Amino acid sequence: MDYVITAVIIGIIVFIYSNNSKIFNIISPESSSDSQTKAKDADLIKSLLSLDEESLEELLKLYKNQFGRGAGRYARKTFQKWKAGKVRPNRRTFERFLIQLPKVMSYDLKCEVLRLLMEAYCSKNDYRISVFTDDWEETLEPLVKRIIDKSYTAELPRLIEEKLHWLADGEMRIARNILKESQAKESRIAVSMLRQEFSGIENLLAGINSESRVTHQLKFPYGTITLEIKRR
Repeated sequence: MDYVITAVIIGIIVFIYSNNSKIFNIISPESSSDSQTKAKDADLIKSLLSLDEESLEELLKLYKNQFGRGAGRYARKTFQKWKAGKVRPNRRTFERFLIQLPKVMSYDLKCEVLRLLMEAYCSKNDYRISVFTDDWEETLEPLVKRIIDKSYTAELPRLIEEKLHWLADGEMRIARNILKESQAKESRIAVSMLRQEFSGIENLLAGINSESRVTHQLKFPYGTITLEIKRR
């Protein structure tokens, strides 16, 4: 009797499993985490391959010199697919590009990679405000100051810092401070050029319907301000 009951129970379990296999298709936390890590590593490689043409060419040459012609040819042939997300770089590729290769990079190239990573992974804020041609400076000044100040406080996500230990080297800490000052200066220059731009916008609005408005966008390393400009 006990044998019959046991057989029935096993039969029920097999039936449920065969008809509801999706219920049992659970990804373990470990494998899920591993998948997310690989995806983030791939995103880092894609960002690295967004370097300007000259820096990218230097990077690919270093890769070939460091890891051999075959590896260099493969990287050059495949980087467009990596950049487009069609092919996910494997662990070895990630380690070579972002952990081993920086050991032989020039200081300037490492600074360029740092800039790219900061602009790609530090948080950004987008704002949309309305201003008049005669009061835009008063309205815009506090917001611009907030974005410029962020140049000094922006930090890479901890995950990236933990993976790329070379970013914590003494020379890169100095480079980071220089970069922050440079980005703040770049933002101030962009704002100083606004006076000339607003003069042209005011002349444009003066020649069309008084209800018209012009949209103008200011892009900073850590934020964007979209202005809707009107004339009184």
